[in-house]
Amino acid sequence: MSKTNIKLNSAWDGGFKGKGQIAGEKFEVEIGIPADLGGSGAGANPKELFTSATAACFLATLRAITENKKVPVETLSVTTEAVADDKSFSIRHTAHVTLKAGSSEADQMAGEAAIASADKVCVVGNLARKADVDIEVVPAVAIAAA
Repeated sequence: MSKTNIKLNSAWDGGFKGKGQIAGEKFEVEIGIPADLGGSGAGANPKELFTSATAACFLATLRAITENKKVPVETLSVTTEAVADDKSFSIRHTAHVTLKAGSSEADQMAGEAAIASADKVCVVGNLARKADVDIEVVPAVAIAAA
């Protein structure tokens, strides 16, 4: 795997109830301290950003695998939910893969295999697991109506 260099710029405006901003080369996101912790609740909080990183990695990895394996994908999306408390962090990705109309049972099995492979090779997900984050992946593969 090649080395990736990441540079971010972050700034905070205001007090505890203020808001911040994180910017990378190709993105910008507003951040804030969650309202339930006494902050403004403006923008994304760190746990949402962390969860987003795992979802982005899983989705991009899944698309790369389905493309490489020539799985006849019509639509692809991932719904991600996370639960965090003081002692644990768990993430569930539900991978919604709709195959093109007329796809075979073998195509459906290939879609499910691609989901399992994406879970195994997603770099960010594997880093999260090393930090004792529980990640569950639920496959939802269907064939589009003709």
